[in-house]
Amino acid sequence: MKIVYKHQAVLDIRQTQEYIAETLGNKRAAQKLVASILKAISLLEENPMMGVSMGAKFEIKTSIRFFIVAKHLVFYEISEDNMLSILRVLDGRQDYLAILFG
Repeated sequence: MKIVYKHQAVLDIRQTQEYIAETLGNKRAAQKLVASILKAISLLEENPMMGVSMGAKFEIKTSIRFFIVAKHLVFYEISEDNMLSILRVLDGRQDYLAILFG
């Protein structure tokens, strides 16, 4: 299964990395977190259903799935042509439902 990163997901990862590296002053932690996120996302290639369905968890009509990496949530969708799109990578402490559906 091919994995594609949507523009906003790339921005999310970059902003998280910049915040940890620059604002918090910990470049090593920023690199480690990004590496963990990217490694976890790569597992979707062989295991696309490993995430939880948002529709089942929150009783909403959506095909978005998610999984947790550290304190971050990776949101993705699987298209009918077996393309897996990484939609967003958000801090779990954010109001992610409002960000995704608001």
